[in-house]
Amino acid sequence: MLAASCGGRSTVGAGTGGAGGAGGAEAACTGPADPRLVVAPQRILLLTLPQVVSTVEYLLGGGAAERVRSSQELEISPDSRRRFPPSGGDDAAISEAAVVSRDQVGQIVGQYLHENFATVTKCATATDACALDFLNTLATRAYRRDPTPDERAALRDLYAELREQEINGYRITATVEEATQYALYALITSPQLLWRYEVGPPGAAPAADVRLSEDELASAVSFFLTDGPPDDQLLAAVRSGTLFATLDQHIARILDTPMAHRWLRSVIEIYFELNQLPVATQVGDWTGLPGGLLDDMQTEARLFLEQVLWQEELNALVDSRVTFLNAGLATAIYDVPAPAGASDTAFVTTLLPSDRRAGLLTNAGFLAASGLSGKVGVGVRGQQAAAAFLCMTAPPLTTPGPVLDQQTAEIARLGTTTAQQQVGARRKAECLGCHATMDALGVVLDAYDGFGRYRTVDARGEAIDARTPLPPILGSGTADGAVAMAEAIARSPAFVDCMARVVLQQAMTDASTVVEVPLPEQQAGCAVADVATRFAAGNDQTFAALVRATAASPAFVQRRVTP
Repeated sequence: MLAASCGGRSTVGAGTGGAGGAGGAEAACTGPADPRLVVAPQRILLLTLPQVVSTVEYLLGGGAAERVRSSQELEISPDSRRRFPPSGGDDAAISEAAVVSRDQVGQIVGQYLHENFATVTKCATATDACALDFLNTLATRAYRRDPTPDERAALRDLYAELREQEINGYRITATVEEATQYALYALITSPQLLWRYEVGPPGAAPAADVRLSEDELASAVSFFLTDGPPDDQLLAAVRSGTLFATLDQHIARILDTPMAHRWLRSVIEIYFELNQLPVATQVGDWTGLPGGLLDDMQTEARLFLEQVLWQEELNALVDSRVTFLNAGLATAIYDVPAPAGASDTAFVTTLLPSDRRAGLLTNAGFLAASGLSGKVGVGVRGQQAAAAFLCMTAPPLTTPGPVLDQQTAEIARLGTTTAQQQVGARRKAECLGCHATMDALGVVLDAYDGFGRYRTVDARGEAIDARTPLPPILGSGTADGAVAMAEAIARSPAFVDCMARVVLQQAMTDASTVVEVPLPEQQAGCAVADVATRFAAGNDQTFAALVRATAASPAFVQRRVTP
């Protein structure tokens, strides 16, 4: 069963997060002054390990970052283990392992500097003056703001002490290279680099909400859009006090960069669990299929997202007929002739059959990564799609009494019934209201096997009937297959609400700050409703426009004051 309201719910965490109730009645949103427009409290966030590595690359270049990534001492989680929101992952939690890993980064980077001193510091001669100039310049970028006079003095004193100090009566000296190495280690492991603050400017008047300071905003913008520290142009705007006034210009500028394209595409991949493709063979039997298909599916999905996110409107995520196929995917999965120019390694733009394919809903990578090859039940398939496209999730099967008995019996007979029979059995059950959405999605997806191949008969040889009433959240009428369902999703405000929640949740970074979608029966989820309204009001209906609407929202630039 879905949540009590059977409406849109967050796919991350639990609780209200200041943006919607836990299922009870809630007053309608009241406009710009509604306190529920702000969802995150004042907070201090630990940079994730990938963010620390991005910072190293920003400070010292790709060579230093690659040294960190390739180190045997560090365990940086592969993309396949990341979960949404990726910026709020496990390595962002305070733990002994987090402290040790970041200390190791400092050691690795310091050693890299020592080995490449002239190249990294641009010091033709290793002098104290040049080394201190390098460290002072680096500190501004490392702290993501201008260091205070006390911080500059502390860095200078640390360098001097490293160069020469007395320990137990012995005079200890270090070379310029050694002193710079350990001063850099101190910078990399400093609280100013490893933590980012969202508490508002010093001396701000007490209020229910506080606006971020300009240097805090610069970090919020940059980590949201690139998962890395603010660039020199953002820091210059902070220094001149103009970042709030020019925020939309900086958002547009950064959104045009390859770094933002790569990161935000990765965020959407992780949200739709396309990053799970490398481990999809652990579920289901891939015997008899050509090797390398999972890699091909991942390439196809990335090319599709790169096209849709940056060159088409948002709803193309679910109703586009265009994808990118190589010869293997065309023949083994999509059952279409290999497009001209396609080969095992060459992917070519392909128009898919309009009666069988539409966007990510029928994308082979999405279906395979969802683990559908190891699942038979229509409810499981529908639940996955409902969560992904409408932000509707189901709690564990813990309902006591007859409903749980019905669910248990259904699971036991999944292999002996058709999708329509499974759905028909639930029409008499108490949980029909919650299953109406995911059952409808599951029925239309029954026309695809666990690897994304279109089929007309199921595993038992029974003819597939993919007709279904539309879920209530999508309106009235019927859908004859997945393409009709995708078109209904694409034109529904519920899909925009869901994607607005996804982008805002990513912008909030921390998974414990729960962002709710608006519920059908009431006006909960005010922060997401605000973003969706800003997006809908514009002429630009692209994913980039949704990102800009998110950055313009009170939820992005304000924090709740904590006692």
